[in-house]
Parts: sequence; C-alpha cells; structure tokens
Amino acid sequence: MKKYFLLAGFVISYGWVMAQSGRLIAEKSGRGAVLVHQVQPKEGLYSLSRAYGVKVADIAAANGFDKDKGLSIGQKVKIPLTADNLSRKKGKTPVYYEVSAKETLTSISSRFNKVPVKDLKSWNRIDGDAIGKEKSIIVGYLDGDAPAAIAEKETDQKSNAAKSNTKSIGQALVKGTNINIRKGPATDQEVVGTAQQDEVLEILKKVDNEWTWVRAQNGTEGFVASQFLEPVAKKAESKPTRSTAKAAGTATVSGTNINIRKGPSTDQEVVGMAQQDETVDVIKKVNSEWAAIRTKDGVEGFVASQFLTSGDKKAEAAPERPAATKSIGTAAVSGTNINIRKGPATDQEVVGVAQQDEIVDVIKKVNDEWTAIRTKDGIEGFVASRFLQSGARKAEPQKPVEAAKTVTAYGTRINIRKGPSTGQEVVAMAQPDEVLTYIRKVDNEWSEVSNADGKRGFVASRFLSFDGKPSVASVEAAALEAEAKKAADEAAASEKALAEAKRNEEDKKAESLVSEKITARNDAETTVPDETGYFKADYLKLVNPNLAYEKTFASGIFKTDRGWNDGKYYLLMDNAAPGTLVKLTNPGNNKVVYAKVLGKMKGLQYSEGYDIRISEAAAQKLQLGNSEKFNVLVTY
Repeated sequence: MKKYFLLAGFVISYGWVMAQSGRLIAEKSGRGAVLVHQVQPKEGLYSLSRAYGVKVADIAAANGFDKDKGLSIGQKVKIPLTADNLSRKKGKTPVYYEVSAKETLTSISSRFNKVPVKDLKSWNRIDGDAIGKEKSIIVGYLDGDAPAAIAEKETDQKSNAAKSNTKSIGQALVKGTNINIRKGPATDQEVVGTAQQDEVLEILKKVDNEWTWVRAQNGTEGFVASQFLEPVAKKAESKPTRSTAKAAGTATVSGTNINIRKGPSTDQEVVGMAQQDETVDVIKKVNSEWAAIRTKDGVEGFVASQFLTSGDKKAEAAPERPAATKSIGTAAVSGTNINIRKGPATDQEVVGVAQQDEIVDVIKKVNDEWTAIRTKDGIEGFVASRFLQSGARKAEPQKPVEAAKTVTAYGTRINIRKGPSTGQEVVAMAQPDEVLTYIRKVDNEWSEVSNADGKRGFVASRFLSFDGKPSVASVEAAALEAEAKKAADEAAASEKALAEAKRNEEDKKAESLVSEKITARNDAETTVPDETGYFKADYLKLVNPNLAYEKTFASGIFKTDRGWNDGKYYLLMDNAAPGTLVKLTNPGNNKVVYAKVLGKMKGLQYSEGYDIRISEAAAQKLQLGNSEKFNVLVTY
C-alpha cells in the first residue's frame, strides 16, 4: 500500500510539472503587460503577429525597433497583450501572471485591459479580495492555437540545451523527491523540470562543487544541486581530447548557457556550453562575429564573439565590448522605450532601448541635442538629451531636462499644432484631462508637448495644468461659470415672472414695456464697430473651419447687461467647455453673431426642453423676435 501511494504521488507530481511546462507567463512592461518570446529559426515579426493575434506595428512599438527589420535567432521579443488577443473566453490558452507584493485584484485588472475582477476571482477560485504573495493567477486567455505550440517550443529550449547533442560524461542517481532542475546554476533560476528518487540522469558537466549540468530521460536539460546526485558510472570518454592548438589569449564568458558550436554558425551542432564568467582559451578569431575557443574541460568549438570579453592575455578573437569609458556622471531616463543609437543622429542604427527611470552612466555631452551614455548592461551609444535627467552625480555639463514633467489638458478638442502659433497646422487634438509629456516652455503663451502616441507639437499654455494646479483657462471658466449661473438664475426668475404676467392684462402692458426696452437697447448697439460681435476676430483666428462642428439647437434666452453696447454675446451649453468661442446663425435669415460659452446648462433651473440659452442681446441681434423658444445653428 505504501508503494502504491508513493507511485500515485509520483504520477500526480509529474502531471503537475507537465502542466506547468507549457504555461504562458505575462510580464510587466512600460506600455502594459507582455509575453516574452525567444525567436526561433525562420520566425519573423509577421509569423509572430499571426501566432499571437497582435499587429506587427504593436510588436515593433513594444520593442522599440523597425517593423521592417528582421529578427535574430534567440532574440527575446515582447508580445503586447491587448484587447485584440487577450480574451475572457475559457477553452483558449490561459495566460498567467506572477503577483508581487502590494498588488491587488483591482491593479491587476487595470494592467490587463480592465478584465473584470469577478472574472479573476472565478478563474482562480479566489473567495475574498486578497491575493497570496507570489501567487500565479490566470489573467485571461490568448486567442488562437499557435501560441500553445510556441510555448511548448520555448519549453524545449529552456537552459538553451533541451535535447541538445552534448555528450554525457557519466550518470547519476537522484537522491531525493521532486528535486528541481533549474535553468541556470543558482537557486533563483527558473525551474524547468523535476527529478524523482532513484531516477537516472545523464551528467553533461560538473559546473562547480555545488552544481551539475544534467539531462533527464525525457530530454529536459538543466542544473541540479550536486548534493542530490550520486554518481553511478562514468563513460570511458568522459572528456574530449584536448588539442595541441596554441591559444592566442584568454577571454571571459559574458552570459549564461552560451552555446559552443561545431562550426562558426548558429545552424551548427552544439558541442558544449559555457557559463557566466568562465575563462576560456581563445585559439583563433574567425571573423568579426565568431571565435574558436577551448574550455578548461577541453571542449573546443566556436562561440559568438559578442559573448566574450578579453582575459588576462590579449584575446585576439574577442574585441566585442569596448573598454569601459570613464563616466562623468549619471542620469535617469525620462520616457518609455527610448532608443540608444550607434551615433548622435536619428538615422543611426538602434543598438539598444532604455526604459523610464533607468539610471545610465553619462560618458560625454556631444552637443545640445545628444549625449553619449552607457547602461548597466554595458550597452554604449547615444541618446537624445531631452530624455535624460541629471542623476546622483552631476553630469557635466548636462542640464536638467524639463521633458520629465507631465501636464494635463483642460477643455475639449485642444489643438496640438505644428508650431507655436494659431496659424500653424493642427497635428493632433488633446481631450479633457488627457496627460501629455511636457517638453519645454516656448514663451509666455506656448508650450511644446507630446501625447501618448508620440505625436509632438505645441499647445497654448493657458489650456495646460502644471503640477496639479488649475490651468488659466479653467480658472477663467470657473469665474465665467459662476457668472453664468447667476445670470441663468436671474433669467429663470425673470422668465417665471413673465410667464405669470401673461395671465392678465397687466402682463401685456409689461411685455410692451419690455419690447420698448429691447428696441432702445438695439438702438444703442449701433456703437459696436462690428455687428457680429466682440469675439469675431478671436473666433476667426482660433477656429479651423475644416475641423469645426455645426449643429442646430433648441434655444431660449437669458438676461444679462452684456452685449447691448459692447457686442459681447454669450451662451450656455453643455457640448463645449466654458470659454469656447462659437458662431451663432439664425437659420431663418442667416444673421450671424459670435459668442463665448459662459457656462453649462446642466443643473440650471428651467433647462428642460432647451439645448442652449443665448443672451438676450444676441437673440435681438439675430432678429429672433420675442419667441420663448427658437432654433439656432451653432458652429464651434
């Protein structure tokens, strides 16, 4: 009976491991959640696009490279998880996410296209609102059949060694239950499989006193703590014969699980593997991309030169990474997926990408626009200076960059123009409360910004909120709205009084007096230079006729002392922000005046049945008569 339970436990454990091996694990990224795919032979952006159900342009944007540029075998590519390819329908390939400390179901919902919290609870059988630390949960289901096959392919490549042709140097028995086989020789490396008590593993290489590189009977290769292994046999030819070729120097391996190949090409057979900081003999530099090397164990083959750095003796074969240039300071990156280029120009090749708040070494300030930098990974290149903020050490002569700020747009359809002038072309529009990246102050009236789509242009500063403070336009609008509410309340009270007055003869006399008063005010309007109103010039300067809206509204009037002598006409409406300039047209006679939105209709008394209200002076100028309700064409 005991043996039966041990066997059952083994089967259950093995099944669990197999279930884990094909998982798709989502990761955080500067632009949302992504899957990380390692490129295989004959794969390109278009095949990945079809497999993962996402646009080629979206993959290119997530990785910061040209969509027409090819991919390299082994290159890691971020696959965006969007509403197009991450589904809520069960039965498709599940996508998992490793929850970190302080994350909640609500924050995870926001990260994954606002998937309903109730779905997260249902998929993962979560009863309350709390999630266990380091818990892996399902966040959605990936559309299509190909990703499952791709995940399986990725699993086969774990440790860069699955089912490789590396010869074993012996065998060992596993001493322990569910012993982890890891991607690299460390306990913080990913688990790629497990081994069971008395299971026989092939020994590929003894890394050090603590770790051994092994291959399981199912082909899984990885690293196991040596304390759980008991050698049982050694093959006669445990080590390759060391050649007598004289070494030209030594080099240090830069990277984990670096393939040693039979020939200088990625399609050549793998004959061994080198580890991080391992010292190897450099026999010959084949070309700028490959070097012939020999390990301490006598394995000879070819390694990509980019993974070698010169050792104690000058390694003629490995000039991949230049000697570290002394930095003059540090800087923090301000922006997402900022290109690091080979030279100080936008037409230079992209050699890397830097992320928001990443700290880089400043090597040299080239000019006002470009700075030479080095990342923590050793990538050196050139970055546009506007995306850098000075760090812990002052990067002489690096200046603080204003582009680190963000500002909030106030108002509806705020123009982003090609240049700092109302005569410049409109290149984009900002919506209410849209967050923009602040690049610089042009003058007292204009600021340069960019939106989330990377569109760059100029916005009138009065429509921007800085550091959470109200914008100039919002302050003006609040004052206008207060004035509008007061005027509207007075208009409503007056309208109610007039309605009651109509019920008797005395009201008729009152109407006659009002009519006389209106006539007198109309006579007074002759002092206004332009009958169409005070706001005409600003409207014609600010509003692009090709982008303006036109709509006919049911209108009433409100009383104010404005407009009779100064030509300042106003209206109340919900469709445009306070302060917006509009053109009012009487459809009956095509009379036109220009007015400013004083406030909103919503919340005012006696607004039912009316879309807008215009000032009494505007109504008279449009010759709308004494009707309580009439139609007005509004262009804005």
